[in-house]
Amino acid sequence: MNAVFEEFAEGLNHPEGVCWNPFDGRVYAGGEGGEIYSVTLDGDVDVVAVTGGSMLGLAVDGRGRVYACDEGNGEIVRVDPQTRVVEVYSRGPGGSELDTPNMLAFDGAGDCYATCSGEDGAASVVRIDPDRTVSTWTTAVPMYPNGMCLDAGGRALVIVESHRPALVRVAIEPDGSAGAPVVIALLPESDPDGVTLGADGAYYVTLYRPDGIVRVDPATGNIDPVVTDPLARVFDAPTNLAFVGASLDRAVVANVGDRFLSIGNVGTTGAPLMYPELP
Repeated sequence: MNAVFEEFAEGLNHPEGVCWNPFDGRVYAGGEGGEIYSVTLDGDVDVVAVTGGSMLGLAVDGRGRVYACDEGNGEIVRVDPQTRVVEVYSRGPGGSELDTPNMLAFDGAGDCYATCSGEDGAASVVRIDPDRTVSTWTTAVPMYPNGMCLDAGGRALVIVESHRPALVRVAIEPDGSAGAPVVIALLPESDPDGVTLGADGAYYVTLYRPDGIVRVDPATGNIDPVVTDPLARVFDAPTNLAFVGASLDRAVVANVGDRFLSIGNVGTTGAPLMYPELP
Protein backbone atom coordinates (compact mmCIF):
# COMPACT_ATOMS: atom_id res chain seq x y z
CA MET A 1 0.00 0.00 0.00
CA ASN A 2 1.03 3.65 -0.26
CA ALA A 3 -0.81 5.31 2.60
CA VAL A 4 -1.85 8.93 2.25
CA PHE A 5 -0.34 11.44 4.67
CA GLU A 6 -0.71 15.19 4.86
CA GLU A 7 0.75 18.03 6.90
CA PHE A 8 -1.30 18.90 9.95
CA ALA A 9 0.98 20.99 12.20
CA GLU A 10 3.61 23.48 11.09
CA GLY A 11 6.23 25.77 12.61
CA LEU A 12 7.92 23.21 14.86
CA ASN A 13 11.70 23.36 15.27
CA HIS A 14 12.78 20.23 13.36
CA PRO A 15 10.67 17.78 15.40
CA GLU A 16 12.08 14.32 16.01
CA GLY A 17 10.07 12.78 18.84
CA VAL A 18 6.29 12.50 18.91
CA CYS A 19 3.79 10.84 21.27
CA TRP A 20 0.07 10.76 22.06
CA ASN A 21 -1.26 11.86 25.45
CA PRO A 22 -4.67 10.22 26.01
CA PHE A 23 -5.23 12.22 29.19
CA ASP A 24 -5.57 15.57 27.48
CA GLY A 25 -6.14 14.42 23.90
CA ARG A 26 -3.06 16.11 22.49
CA VAL A 27 -0.01 15.17 20.49
CA TYR A 28 3.36 16.08 22.01
CA ALA A 29 6.52 16.66 20.02
CA GLY A 30 10.04 17.90 20.69
CA GLY A 31 12.23 20.47 18.96
CA GLU A 32 15.95 20.77 18.43
CA GLY A 33 16.11 23.86 20.69
CA GLY A 34 14.73 21.90 23.65
CA GLU A 35 11.10 22.74 22.90
CA ILE A 36 8.22 20.53 24.00
CA TYR A 37 5.16 21.21 21.88
CA SER A 38 1.51 20.43 22.58
CA VAL A 39 -0.52 19.97 19.39
CA THR A 40 -4.27 19.57 19.07
CA LEU A 41 -5.71 17.18 16.51
CA ASP A 42 -6.76 20.29 14.61
CA GLY A 43 -3.08 21.16 14.23
CA ASP A 44 -2.88 24.07 16.70
CA VAL A 45 0.62 24.24 18.19
CA ASP A 46 1.54 25.49 21.68
CA VAL A 47 5.00 25.59 23.27
CA VAL A 48 4.74 23.99 26.72
CA ALA A 49 8.40 24.21 27.73
CA VAL A 50 11.90 25.02 26.47
CA THR A 51 15.05 23.58 28.09
CA GLY A 52 17.70 24.89 25.70
CA GLY A 53 18.77 21.32 24.96
CA SER A 54 17.54 19.20 22.06
CA MET A 55 14.50 16.94 22.39
CA LEU A 56 14.27 13.51 20.83
CA GLY A 57 11.84 10.74 21.92
CA LEU A 58 8.88 11.26 24.27
CA ALA A 59 6.53 9.21 26.45
CA VAL A 60 3.62 9.82 28.84
CA ASP A 61 2.86 8.43 32.31
CA GLY A 62 -0.46 7.63 33.98
CA ARG A 63 -0.84 11.19 35.28
CA GLY A 64 -0.47 12.72 31.83
CA ARG A 65 3.05 14.02 32.42
CA VAL A 66 5.37 14.08 29.44
CA TYR A 67 8.89 12.62 29.52
CA ALA A 68 11.43 13.64 26.91
CA CYS A 69 14.95 12.62 25.91
CA ASP A 70 16.93 15.85 26.16
CA GLU A 71 19.88 14.86 24.02
CA GLY A 72 21.40 18.32 24.27
CA ASN A 73 21.66 18.10 28.07
CA GLY A 74 22.25 14.36 28.36
CA GLU A 75 19.19 13.65 30.51
CA ILE A 76 15.53 12.71 30.67
CA VAL A 77 13.19 15.54 31.63
CA ARG A 78 9.60 15.49 32.82
CA VAL A 79 7.06 18.25 32.27
CA ASP A 80 3.57 18.60 33.68
CA PRO A 81 1.48 20.12 30.86
CA GLN A 82 -0.90 21.65 33.39
CA THR A 83 1.71 23.59 35.39
CA ARG A 84 4.40 23.66 32.66
CA VAL A 85 6.98 22.88 35.34
CA VAL A 86 10.02 21.03 33.99
CA GLU A 87 12.24 18.81 36.12
CA VAL A 88 15.14 16.48 35.47
CA TYR A 89 13.71 12.99 35.82
CA SER A 90 16.98 11.11 35.32
CA ARG A 91 20.55 11.37 34.18
CA GLY A 92 22.89 8.43 33.68
CA PRO A 93 24.34 6.06 36.28
CA GLY A 94 26.16 8.03 38.96
CA GLY A 95 24.68 11.27 37.69
CA SER A 96 26.65 11.18 34.44
CA GLU A 97 25.30 12.51 31.16
CA LEU A 98 23.39 9.99 29.08
CA ASP A 99 25.12 9.42 25.74
CA THR A 100 22.58 10.59 23.17
CA PRO A 101 19.29 9.64 24.90
CA ASN A 102 16.98 8.92 22.01
CA MET A 103 13.72 7.10 22.78
CA LEU A 104 11.64 6.08 25.81
CA ALA A 105 9.25 3.23 26.65
CA PHE A 106 7.41 2.39 29.88
CA ASP A 107 6.62 -1.16 30.93
CA GLY A 108 3.75 -2.25 33.15
CA ALA A 109 5.85 -2.08 36.32
CA GLY A 110 6.65 1.59 35.78
CA ASP A 111 10.20 1.02 34.61
CA CYS A 112 11.30 3.53 31.99
CA TYR A 113 13.71 2.29 29.32
CA ALA A 114 15.77 4.73 27.26
CA THR A 115 17.90 4.02 24.24
CA CYS A 116 21.21 5.89 24.30
CA SER A 117 22.51 5.94 20.75
CA GLY A 118 26.15 6.38 21.72
CA GLU A 119 27.44 9.21 19.58
CA ASP A 120 30.24 9.57 22.17
CA GLY A 121 30.94 5.82 22.11
CA ALA A 122 28.72 4.52 24.92
CA ALA A 123 25.70 3.01 23.17
CA SER A 124 23.32 1.33 25.62
CA VAL A 125 19.79 0.95 26.87
CA VAL A 126 19.28 2.21 30.41
CA ARG A 127 16.47 1.40 32.82
CA ILE A 128 15.04 3.91 35.28
CA ASP A 129 13.07 2.31 38.10
CA PRO A 130 9.98 4.06 39.53
CA ASP A 131 12.15 5.26 42.43
CA ARG A 132 14.46 6.82 39.79
CA THR A 133 17.30 4.39 40.29
CA VAL A 134 19.06 4.25 36.93
CA SER A 135 21.20 1.41 35.61
CA THR A 136 22.66 0.22 32.33
CA TRP A 137 20.25 -2.47 31.17
CA THR A 138 22.13 -3.71 28.10
CA THR A 139 25.03 -2.77 25.83
CA ALA A 140 24.34 -5.63 23.41
CA VAL A 141 22.63 -3.42 20.81
CA PRO A 142 25.71 -1.34 19.96
CA MET A 143 25.04 -0.06 16.44
CA TYR A 144 23.06 3.07 17.25
CA PRO A 145 20.03 1.93 19.28
CA ASN A 146 17.33 4.35 18.24
CA GLY A 147 13.53 3.94 18.16
CA MET A 148 11.98 1.50 20.62
CA CYS A 149 8.67 0.06 21.78
CA LEU A 150 7.39 -2.87 23.83
CA ASP A 151 6.29 -6.05 22.11
CA ALA A 152 2.67 -7.20 22.19
CA GLY A 153 3.15 -9.14 25.43
CA GLY A 154 4.98 -6.35 27.20
CA ARG A 155 7.88 -8.67 27.98
CA ALA A 156 10.44 -7.48 25.46
CA LEU A 157 11.79 -4.31 23.95
CA VAL A 158 11.84 -3.99 20.18
CA ILE A 159 14.67 -1.69 19.14
CA VAL A 160 15.75 -0.11 15.88
CA GLU A 161 19.50 -0.61 15.48
CA SER A 162 19.99 2.08 12.87
CA HIS A 163 23.57 1.46 11.79
CA ARG A 164 23.14 -2.29 11.34
CA PRO A 165 20.41 -1.63 10.03
CA ALA A 166 17.95 -3.96 11.75
CA LEU A 167 14.96 -4.37 14.03
CA VAL A 168 15.88 -6.47 17.09
CA ARG A 169 14.01 -7.92 20.06
CA VAL A 170 15.50 -7.97 23.57
CA ALA A 171 13.52 -9.97 26.13
CA ILE A 172 12.86 -8.57 29.60
CA GLU A 173 13.75 -11.64 31.64
CA PRO A 174 11.71 -12.60 34.74
CA ASP A 175 14.40 -11.09 36.98
CA GLY A 176 14.30 -7.85 34.96
CA SER A 177 17.59 -8.37 33.18
CA ALA A 178 18.06 -8.15 29.42
CA GLY A 179 18.02 -11.24 27.23
CA ALA A 180 20.21 -11.72 24.20
CA PRO A 181 19.16 -9.62 21.19
CA VAL A 182 17.32 -11.50 18.43
CA VAL A 183 17.04 -10.02 14.95
CA ILE A 184 13.43 -9.66 13.79
CA ALA A 185 14.37 -8.26 10.38
CA LEU A 186 17.26 -6.69 8.56
CA LEU A 187 16.46 -3.43 6.79
CA PRO A 188 19.11 -3.13 4.07
CA GLU A 189 19.72 0.04 2.07
CA SER A 190 17.83 2.17 4.56
CA ASP A 191 18.35 4.28 7.67
CA PRO A 192 15.56 3.17 10.02
CA ASP A 193 14.71 5.43 12.93
CA GLY A 194 11.45 4.87 14.85
CA VAL A 195 9.23 1.88 15.59
CA THR A 196 5.66 1.54 16.85
CA LEU A 197 3.44 -1.50 17.46
CA GLY A 198 0.17 -1.77 15.56
CA ALA A 199 -2.97 -3.50 16.79
CA ASP A 200 -2.39 -6.04 14.02
CA GLY A 201 0.76 -7.18 15.84
CA ALA A 202 3.13 -5.76 13.23
CA TYR A 203 5.82 -3.15 13.75
CA TYR A 204 5.66 0.11 11.83
CA VAL A 205 9.15 1.46 11.20
CA THR A 206 9.88 4.96 9.96
CA LEU A 207 12.76 5.26 7.50
CA TYR A 208 14.83 8.41 7.84
CA ARG A 209 16.24 7.58 4.41
CA PRO A 210 14.92 6.77 1.92
CA ASP A 211 11.90 8.52 3.39
CA GLY A 212 9.00 6.21 4.16
CA ILE A 213 7.32 3.72 6.48
CA VAL A 214 7.53 -0.06 6.34
CA ARG A 215 5.51 -2.77 8.08
CA VAL A 216 7.49 -5.61 9.65
CA ASP A 217 5.78 -8.91 10.44
CA PRO A 218 7.37 -10.24 13.67
CA ALA A 219 6.48 -13.86 12.86
CA THR A 220 8.08 -13.97 9.44
CA GLY A 221 10.34 -10.93 9.30
CA ASN A 222 8.63 -9.91 6.05
CA ILE A 223 8.93 -6.21 5.22
CA ASP A 224 6.15 -4.46 3.31
CA PRO A 225 6.17 -0.80 2.25
CA VAL A 226 3.45 1.40 3.74
CA VAL A 227 4.68 4.74 2.39
CA THR A 228 7.43 4.95 -0.21
CA ASP A 229 8.68 8.52 -0.56
CA PRO A 230 12.28 8.50 -1.88
CA LEU A 231 11.99 12.06 -3.24
CA ALA A 232 10.72 13.42 0.13
CA ARG A 233 7.47 14.76 -1.33
CA VAL A 234 5.36 13.57 1.62
CA PHE A 235 7.86 13.42 4.49
CA ASP A 236 11.22 15.05 5.15
CA ALA A 237 13.51 12.75 7.12
CA PRO A 238 10.73 11.04 9.13
CA THR A 239 11.87 9.92 12.55
CA ASN A 240 9.16 8.78 14.97
CA LEU A 241 5.57 7.64 14.52
CA ALA A 242 2.76 7.62 17.10
CA PHE A 243 -0.82 6.40 16.81
CA VAL A 244 -3.20 9.13 17.97
CA GLY A 245 -6.86 9.83 18.66
CA ALA A 246 -9.32 8.18 21.03
CA SER A 247 -9.36 5.07 18.81
CA LEU A 248 -5.65 5.27 17.88
CA ASP A 249 -6.84 5.18 14.28
CA ARG A 250 -4.47 7.77 12.85
CA ALA A 251 -0.69 7.98 12.77
CA VAL A 252 1.41 11.10 13.29
CA VAL A 253 4.95 11.27 11.96
CA ALA A 254 7.66 13.75 13.00
CA ASN A 255 9.84 15.17 10.21
CA VAL A 256 13.19 16.25 11.59
CA GLY A 257 14.33 17.53 8.19
CA ASP A 258 11.68 20.25 8.20
CA ARG A 259 9.25 22.01 10.54
CA PHE A 260 6.05 19.99 10.35
CA LEU A 261 4.23 16.89 11.55
CA SER A 262 2.31 14.63 9.18
CA ILE A 263 -0.89 12.69 9.82
CA GLY A 264 -2.39 9.73 7.98
CA ASN A 265 -3.67 6.17 8.15
CA VAL A 266 -1.39 3.14 7.87
CA GLY A 267 -4.17 0.57 7.56
CA THR A 268 -4.43 -0.42 11.22
CA THR A 269 -5.01 1.13 14.61
CA GLY A 270 -2.27 1.36 17.20
CA ALA A 271 -1.66 -1.01 20.06
CA PRO A 272 -2.42 0.69 23.41
CA LEU A 273 0.67 1.79 25.31
CA MET A 274 1.33 1.43 29.05
CA TYR A 275 0.84 4.50 31.23
CA PRO A 276 2.13 3.67 34.71
CA GLU A 277 1.21 5.69 37.78
CA LEU A 278 4.48 7.19 39.00
CA PRO A 279 5.31 9.30 42.06
